[in-house]
Amino acid sequence: MITAEPEHKLRALKVGARDFVSKPLDLAEVLMRVYNMLEVRLLHATTTRLYNQVLAEQLVQKQLEQAVREAKEAAEVAEREHQRALLRAVEEPLGIVAKSTAMRQVVDLANRVAKVDATVLITGESGSGKERIARLVHDGSERANGPFVAVNCGAITETLLESELFGHARGAFTGATSARPGLFEAADQGTLLLDEVGEVSPSMQVKLLRVLQEREVRRVGENTSRKVDVRILAATNRDLTLGVASGSFRQDLFYRLKVVELHLPALRERRDDVLALARVFLDDASRRMKRTITSIAPDAAEHLLRFWWPGNVRELENAMERAVALARGDRVELDDLPDELRRLDASVRVGIDGVRPLKAIEKDYILDALERNGGNQTRTAEQLEIGSATLYRKLKSYGKIGGQQD
Repeated sequence: MITAEPEHKLRALKVGARDFVSKPLDLAEVLMRVYNMLEVRLLHATTTRLYNQVLAEQLVQKQLEQAVREAKEAAEVAEREHQRALLRAVEEPLGIVAKSTAMRQVVDLANRVAKVDATVLITGESGSGKERIARLVHDGSERANGPFVAVNCGAITETLLESELFGHARGAFTGATSARPGLFEAADQGTLLLDEVGEVSPSMQVKLLRVLQEREVRRVGENTSRKVDVRILAATNRDLTLGVASGSFRQDLFYRLKVVELHLPALRERRDDVLALARVFLDDASRRMKRTITSIAPDAAEHLLRFWWPGNVRELENAMERAVALARGDRVELDDLPDELRRLDASVRVGIDGVRPLKAIEKDYILDALERNGGNQTRTAEQLEIGSATLYRKLKSYGKIGGQQD
């Protein structure tokens, strides 16, 4: 409260007064001025709070937009990495080494057929890597984000195989306490590999043929069918054409499966891949066993190259795993390899007596191949890539024609 003099009012405002009343005092005016000041202060507090809230929301919005941008960039980076991984997979996918011409042709065909939704029959000896090729086809297809399901048809009895593939209803048989989908349904939108399909019984072949034709399955114990969207890959180490000829394998199922055939060469037919594969398995086994094995000794490598590999890639993988487990130093030595590799006949190597004549080396190699094939001249000629008549003439010149000829 001050006088009505102007200098008094000015002095009051300069020292921080928010308002003032003049003498003589009017109580109603004082109350009104106090009320107005309180209302202004409350309005100011509310405005400040709302302003801070807006700033906080703007900050959150900016953070959200930044997070969205970062997520988008991360997704783009992941996609580029995925594409680069697919490109790398073309060269050496899933441990598939394709340095030899024969294997390069297989991988090239697998990459081409992966782009279309065709059924593929994968053939080759046991242990040659059929499932790895099947995974290559799956990973290179539009179904790569779907499931990849593999079942060994030869390892399951016919009754259990039907339930395993098609599923069953509750109470369909003893022990079926609840309904269960089969592997065809589990592989929906993905790929199903029927491994060892040549072992499937004739009655099961009929049911498989129906699924391939109708693209629907019927669970054991049910009367209704269920649609499935599955790509079928089949693998076998048998010659299914012989099965068709003998009547043990249905011809219509054979042609349904063999839309495209991928035949994997045996490891002995792709010598250029042996050491590269050995190093892949060496690195893998070293990581798993937490060992630092970095190389293969020259004499060990020579034996790896000269071995016949009846068990194919799987046998080589096991040999390298054993070698890593037994290695004393930082490389695989000859003594670390399995006994059958160390016992290789060294007669074809250049010895202390000097270089041997090529004819002598050829003779030893042919006779060794014939022995490994149990005297079977036809199979030996195929593996040596010479005619049966040529092999016969050579054996006759060696005085060794006692082997059985098919």
